[in-house]
This record gives sequence, structure tokens and C-alpha cells, in this order.
Amino acid sequence: MRAGLPMKHLLTYVLIFFCCASVQASPIIPKPGKLSYLRGSFLLNQKTSIIYSKGSKGKAKQLANYLKADLGLKVTVTADSVRRNKISLKLDKSMKSKISGTYKMKVTAQAIEVTASDKAGLFYAIQTIRQLLPMKGKKAKINAMLIDDSPRYQWRGMMLDVSRQFMDKDYVKRYLDMMAMHKLNVFHWHLIDDSGWRIEIKKYPKLTKLGAWTTHNGKPHGGFYTQEDIKEIVKYAAERHIEVVPEIEIPAHTLSALVAYPYLGCDNKQFKVPNRHSISRELYCGGKESTYTFIKDIMKEVFEMFPGKYIHIGGDEAFKERWKTCKHCQGKIKKEGLKDVQELQGYMTRFFEKLCQKENRQIIGWDEILKCNISKSAGLMVWHNTHHAYEGAKKGHPVVAAYVRHTYFDTAESRLPGELSAATWTPPVTLSHAYNWDPTPTGLTEDEAKNILGGHGCLWTDKFLHNHALRDRDKNDNRSEVYVDMLSLPRMAALAEAVWTPKKDLDFDNFKKRMRLQYRRYEKAGFHYRLPLPAVEVSRKKGGFTIKAKSSIKGGKVHYTTDGSTPTVTSPVLKQSVVVKKESDFKAISATADGKRQSLVYAVVKHNSKYDKYGTKIGRWKAGKVGSKKAKSLIWEATGLIDKNAKYQVTFIYTGGATKLMIDWVEILKNDKVIKRVDRQGYTGGTSKGNTYDFNIKEYETGASFKVRAGVYGDVDNNSNGLIFIKKK
Repeated sequence: MRAGLPMKHLLTYVLIFFCCASVQASPIIPKPGKLSYLRGSFLLNQKTSIIYSKGSKGKAKQLANYLKADLGLKVTVTADSVRRNKISLKLDKSMKSKISGTYKMKVTAQAIEVTASDKAGLFYAIQTIRQLLPMKGKKAKINAMLIDDSPRYQWRGMMLDVSRQFMDKDYVKRYLDMMAMHKLNVFHWHLIDDSGWRIEIKKYPKLTKLGAWTTHNGKPHGGFYTQEDIKEIVKYAAERHIEVVPEIEIPAHTLSALVAYPYLGCDNKQFKVPNRHSISRELYCGGKESTYTFIKDIMKEVFEMFPGKYIHIGGDEAFKERWKTCKHCQGKIKKEGLKDVQELQGYMTRFFEKLCQKENRQIIGWDEILKCNISKSAGLMVWHNTHHAYEGAKKGHPVVAAYVRHTYFDTAESRLPGELSAATWTPPVTLSHAYNWDPTPTGLTEDEAKNILGGHGCLWTDKFLHNHALRDRDKNDNRSEVYVDMLSLPRMAALAEAVWTPKKDLDFDNFKKRMRLQYRRYEKAGFHYRLPLPAVEVSRKKGGFTIKAKSSIKGGKVHYTTDGSTPTVTSPVLKQSVVVKKESDFKAISATADGKRQSLVYAVVKHNSKYDKYGTKIGRWKAGKVGSKKAKSLIWEATGLIDKNAKYQVTFIYTGGATKLMIDWVEILKNDKVIKRVDRQGYTGGTSKGNTYDFNIKEYETGASFKVRAGVYGDVDNNSNGLIFIKKK
């Protein structure tokens, strides 16, 4: 409000603010800090002008471009004063703001007035305006309102792994648009890993000539970004107020570099870029001076491409057995007065950090670098041990929370039938998990809590190495992009609200209601997304159950069945309610109005508790599939259930058939290679003996796949059925 406003006008303004405010639900994602509705509305049409002042011309043009793209509406952009039917964008550096991106917006019948602390704030206000637009038409009626909004955290990020699965330049830009829609501001670009080197380094051309490619079905598979590509993407991101943080791994996850230049390893061996996922034991040699020269050289080019504050160094999952027997590494340890290979990793990390400090940059790495004696300015990205966020903040490090159980979007959202083929080494990250969490650990002082920069989602693509069917078949196929979209959305929206909206205002039920319109926006933008199950209400009535359901997308439909069959978009539409004898008789899906997109199936599954003592079911065997009097090899998925080094028990339980099951041997496979085997005969049928098999797993690693394989057969024929379970002992 401008200075010198007469008191009577001030009182009138306050009266309107409080008396006319409505309880309408805001359609905005993420939810603004403060929003109140007023009487009236603003009509945005072809006669609307966008008014800019000093410093806001670029944002005014950006808004005009969005309005043309969103509504096909061409509006005037001018610095001239206009009394009404205007959108004004103004920078006010006197606005009190602890974090970049604060803005205020006032919508009346005459104007939309935006004031922001900086250009980022203007951009976020523009994203808010876009969310107030209709799905179609060339004009918009926007309710009068007051918004006072500011992000809760300064770091609101997403990571895209393009090493395991290369995504082209246009898709990366599209992903940045997706982030911008949700007011996210840090793009963590995972450019280097064992499976591919994706960044052009002119001094070392073999990095992309050899390290960026493998073969798939006899054809080259992979790709890389030229330095011009990267500069173009960094500029594109900056226009959307997104900082690009490249991840340049050291010392591990670097097999692709060793493929190109074998002398970077301890043994000078020639390797191939892997076509299947695993965490290589090969890493940069920590003892050779040539390694440090290489790092210095590539970073010189990296600094020129990425002007941002942070450089991500990885630093995780460095299995250093090779260093223990390497004469170069042991010589370096002795020369520098280091204790062991862990301190050698610290030496390499500090070398990297000093390179960054000379360029006024800061490193950030996965929380394993806490053990590397880094400076306080070094950032920590905490993923697997949430206590490290507390410990790091206590020590004064900048900390970004990327907790596996809340932000690893390469996992599925559920274990429902039909779910995406996603990472299973950790349990599903539901939409609720992505929303209901706090980056700031409890127990920190107010000053220590300031070290928590924010939260960060991660989209790893190693599943493309486990399941080649996810890859594009040809240049006209975009299944890889659809897959990444659907893993990202809608969980990206949940993450965005968790790190933007004041903690006291977070409300998951309210979020789900607002998301019903957001899914329509995804449709309009051409983004693919996972449509949630319908919202179902069940009430018990005499003789049965009355069921109501609402589609998870605005304007969508709920299709249902009551005969046990699976509903499709041709099934009846539930308009009011339906009565069933058993709750489990009812099945339903959400679908868009045109039926082109649908959810998984809502169904009530009766839990059978008699098997709880055996752990989690990993599969079954069926009559006709097992051997007859001779062992036949069957295999079951156990990824996600073998989730750490521990003792596990596998149990076979007969459920029916004329023949009991004989078990000759059982194996545990990691990344399709046998790591444990028990050769012992057991059986399960009318009676059971020796049908449990114990394994002491010491080979667990993040991202690895695990399976159970067994040699089984019927003692008379192959007419046997049963279940297989696994549990920790």
C-alpha cells in the first residue's frame, strides 16, 4: 500500500479485505502463504495491457508470451500508464524478504497489480496468474483477490539423471518448464556416472566419443550434450529463475571416464560402458598426479559452462578396495601423511573443493562427504541417513534434504497391480510421502535451522538399465519421456508445496482437491502424469455398503464394476452412489472426460493374516510350471525386500494341488548374478520339512536388483501350487 493513503480509504480497504473475503479454495499449486478473495473479478482479454516499470520489461514480455501460448491472446506490452484493464509488474527492492521470490498480487475489477522483491518474484507471480486462467478460450475471468506470497525455503530442487538414460536437449527444456510451473528453482543435472559421460569436454574428446555410448540390440545407444547445448539449457533455465547444478562425480561412479582414458584408473585396464546397472568398483586412481590434472582440466571447462554457485561432486558409494592394493594410492597416502583410503578420498574431495573456491563456487555432495574433512561452506545433500542433515546443520554446513523415503521419485507410488515398472530397492514413495515431510530435522536451534537450505526431489533412471523395454524403440518413440513424466508428476507438485508453503498451512486433503484442476493443466501443457485413484467413500448399511466416489481430475469420470471384473473406460459411470453386498464387490477407476487417461484400479483386497509370520510374499508357483520329478528353475523378484545387509529367511508354503513341492536348492541373485546359494533338499505339502532357507546378505548396495531363484519340482507330477515369502530374521 502506498504511503500517504488517507485514513478513511485505509479503513474502507481493511473493511473490504475482511468482510468480503471468501472461503473459496485456492486453485494455486503450491499454496500461497496468504490469499484472500474479494468481491468482483478482472476480465483479461485482447484489450488488456501489460504495464512494466524499471527492471520489469523482460518479465512483462515473458508474461505476454505465456498468455499467447496459454490462451492464444495477444496483449500490448507498454511502459505507458493505463487506468484500467491492465496487469502491472513492478519491482520494489524495499519489500522485506529473507528469500528470493517474494511477491504480492492484488486483483480488482480494474487491474492485476504485481509487486515483487526481485525478478524471481515477478516470475512466480506470473506462474500464479497462469494457474488462474481457464483451460480454453481467449479471455479469462479472474476472481478479485489479495496474495502475499514467499517461498519457505531457498532451495527447491529436482534432479534428473541423464547418465543412465540420455534425455535430449528438448526434453531437458521441457523438464525445466515442468519445474517452473511448480516454482522450483534448482535443476540438479546428473551428467556423469558409470553408464555414460554426457558433457562435452573439448580437451578430452574420448569422454563423449567412447564414454557416452553403449550398444542396445546391436545399435549405438546413448548421447551427450555439446557445450553449446549446455549453454543454451543454462540460459533457458535462468530465464525461468532456475539454477543449474551439474553433478561431476568423484571418485566413484566414473567408469565411463575410465572407458575413455584407462590411465585414470589404478590398473590402466580397458573397460566397456555397462549396459546393465551396477555400481562399479572401478574409480579414479587417488594416487596418480594425472588424475588430478584431469580433474583440473575438465573443471576449467565446466566452470565456463555453468555460472551457478554450486557444483555437485557426488562422493557417494565409493568402494575403495582397489585403492587398498594400488601402489599409486598407497604411495599418495604415505606421502601426504594420510591414515587410510577414506582420508585419501577426503584429500581428493578437498582438492576439488579448492578448485571451486578459486572460482568463487561451492561444492555440494551426497552426505558421505561428511567423512571427508570438508570445509563448513561445503554443502551436503542428505539422502539415506536423515541424521546427517541434523549433524551437518549442527556443524554449520549448508544442507539440502533429499530423503529417500520422501523424494526418490524413481520408485513407484504404490504396489498396486499395473503400477509403473520402477525402482524397488526401497518402498514406494506415495503422493502423501512426497507431501507430508519436513526438510528441517527436529532439535536444531533457530540459527542451526537456517543451514537447511531446502528440499530436493530425485529422478534416477537406472531402471532403464534393468528393463530395456522402457527405452525408445526408434526416433519416433517417446516412451522414455512419458515414463520420466509419469514418475515426476504429480509428486513434483507435492514436493513443491512441501518446500514453498508455510508449514502450518500444509494440508494434504486440501492439496488433493486443488490437484484435480492441476491435472487438467498438465493435460493442456502436454505433460504426462500418473492419475490417482478415485476418492471413495464407503458407508455400512443394513445388508451391505453404500459407495460414493469422485474422480481425481476435475471434469473426469468414475467407471465401476460390481461383479468382480476389472473396470475400463467403457464400464458404467458412477453418478451418485451404488449399493453392494460386500465392499470387495466394488472396483473403480478415475478417467479423464475423453477416456484417454485412467488411473489404476481401486479395489478392496482382503488381507490374509495367517501368512504374516513368514514375512512378505514375493511370488507363487503354479501347477504346470514346476518340474515333474526333476528340478526346474523358477525365479521371483525380491528387490526392495532385501534392503540392507542382514540375515533373511525364504519360506515355501504349499497351498494346493495333488503333489507336494520338493526344493533342491535356493539362490539369491544380485543384478542377475548369484551371491548366495543353499544346496539342501526340503519339501512342503501335506507336511513340510526344511522349507525355510536362511541367507546372510553382506553384498547389499543401493540401486541393485535382488531375486530369489530355486530348483523345484513335484514329487509325483507338476500339480502343485504355493506361495514364497521373505523376511528379515
